[in-house]
Amino acid sequence: MSDDLPLYKSSLKRSRRNKRFIIAFTLLGVGFIFYLNARLNVTSTETDDDRLSNNNIYHSPTQSPNYKHNTNPPELTLIDIDVPTPTNDNRVSPFLQPSTPSDSHEPMTPLPEKEIISATRHYSLLVIITSGASASSMERRRLIRESYFGLRDNLLPCMVYNTNVYYKFLIHGDPPHADTPLRRRYEAEKMEWNDIVEMGKSTRPLEQVNILQWVETSLPAQGVTYDYLILQDINTFIQLDVIKQELDSGIIGNHTHTPFVINTDAPTSFVWGNFGAGATDMDIVVAGSSAVKRALQLVQEMETTIYNKHEPILTKMYNYYQVNMDLLEDDGHSQQQNSPEFIREDGPEGMQRFIRWENNVESVHSEDIAVTRIYQNQEFTELVYWTRLNPVSVCYHRRRGNQEDMNLPADVGSRDDYDEVMEVLVEEHHPVKEQQRIEDGLAVVTSSFIYDACMEPSATRAAMNKRNYALKHGYAFVARSAEFAQEAARRQRKTVWGKVDVVEKVLPKYDWVFWMDMDAVVMDQDRALEDILYQVKQLYPHGADVFDEQVDFVVSRPSRDPMINAGVFLIKNTPWSMAFLREIQKTTAWYHRGPSYEQGAMWEVMRRLENQDKVFLLDRDDHTFNTFPSFYQPGDFVVHFAPDKCPNDATMKGLDAADKILGVVW
Repeated sequence: MSDDLPLYKSSLKRSRRNKRFIIAFTLLGVGFIFYLNARLNVTSTETDDDRLSNNNIYHSPTQSPNYKHNTNPPELTLIDIDVPTPTNDNRVSPFLQPSTPSDSHEPMTPLPEKEIISATRHYSLLVIITSGASASSMERRRLIRESYFGLRDNLLPCMVYNTNVYYKFLIHGDPPHADTPLRRRYEAEKMEWNDIVEMGKSTRPLEQVNILQWVETSLPAQGVTYDYLILQDINTFIQLDVIKQELDSGIIGNHTHTPFVINTDAPTSFVWGNFGAGATDMDIVVAGSSAVKRALQLVQEMETTIYNKHEPILTKMYNYYQVNMDLLEDDGHSQQQNSPEFIREDGPEGMQRFIRWENNVESVHSEDIAVTRIYQNQEFTELVYWTRLNPVSVCYHRRRGNQEDMNLPADVGSRDDYDEVMEVLVEEHHPVKEQQRIEDGLAVVTSSFIYDACMEPSATRAAMNKRNYALKHGYAFVARSAEFAQEAARRQRKTVWGKVDVVEKVLPKYDWVFWMDMDAVVMDQDRALEDILYQVKQLYPHGADVFDEQVDFVVSRPSRDPMINAGVFLIKNTPWSMAFLREIQKTTAWYHRGPSYEQGAMWEVMRRLENQDKVFLLDRDDHTFNTFPSFYQPGDFVVHFAPDKCPNDATMKGLDAADKILGVVW
């Protein structure tokens, strides 16, 4: 070491050589920095020029503007990654402001640490859409579910709204005529989505005061409270994500010339909308819960003050305060405290962001967050794409099951590894929705397809019997009609084969599926499926452990039947089950062979030698989980009403009996 020290200190002559080298290297570095700085300035200039250019070409029919960029400029979203523009490709602008987090612009359902799962029934946002029962309204409701809330199908249903957003469709007027295809589709929609509230028979649109009364009476009776109400007509399009972001931020119209700052002392005491006493006042309005309550308190007083009796109640309240402003000021501070603020969109001083449709998307600008009078569904869809609307989640799904890993990617060793991989993907803005990747453990599945007038009166009520059971025990409830309608349209086999299609579609998303025909009724709502599975395992001759390892399909054969009854069964999500369903689909001999059809195919395939170990047949069993009415005993779980003719009357009697057990009166 002592020999090394002199060499480390080196001579003076050598030091000068090193010094010259360092100086030369430094000069090169400085020159390189100047070069980079010049390049950065060129990039910044080009970015600004391109931004100005883009502002002038957004009317081009071939290119839609990035409205979400205008609404929240600093935030990087999945849209920015998926749809790059020449002006933003790998460039850094020195003019970008610090990013402000915004839940409404997340490209996917946020993770739990970012969005709190609500355990209460208080919601920041209550979205109410008024609608008729026509076929066009039905299609519009489908579009709104998908575009506003990201609900493309009900395979992973929102059993509970556990975010801070709650929505309902309020239906006015008569339902579609009985015994029509439209009525059957309407009833199927009710069964599948459970988001429709029928407000009674009337040929006129709903009065705003009636809606507010429903909001303040029916919802609190269900334990639902809210901060802000968005009330819109079915023919209105809103940028819900932008409205939510502005309400959450406390500044409405932040990027306009007249932003409104929500009063932190009374944050829910305002009304935001049009107040011109015209029909457009009903198209869209946003109101805080305190303002809604105040409007209902003033109903009688406004009747004597406001002469236009046909004005919506919130417009009446606006005019009431305009007329009585001086009087309220004289009455003192307490009256002013109760006075809501009004954010006007129409009129000469309005922000003009609630506009009427002008028959082309190019007339809709980034600041236009509500567009009214859109009667064509295609135009509504165009606006969704034109504004790049981001859905606002109304629920998150949580994994309940504890089944062994299955159907995972080949390079993923366990479910824990799978979760870690998925979380990394989400963190990197990978386009995977939370509600698409989370599996629930158990699902109660049924048909919502009404073949004819037979089951029309009882179908929806029978579905609610099953839904209520699933809700009570934390299961998913999935009602499907599309697969049956598909079979009916193709006419290649009996419509009832849609059952197999449904199970094939739903099963991969759950650990177990409990199938119930439409005319099967849960009689004992207290018995959990876990208890049923435990009971079945005790009955299995080879023991519970072998059952867990081996059995994937459980079905019963009633005591007097020649084959199984496939109206009620349990099936486990395994590769064997999926192959089993495929084999059933291939049994063409049963396509039109009545009366058993798909049931006969199941019976044939399950008895094949290679499948017998995977099936547990509850042979001559009338009580475990599938009971016919004539064999019913108190405490039986499910009664299947399957007479030779229409089962509607028998099903209605069974539903009455089930409700009587629960103490429910219809």
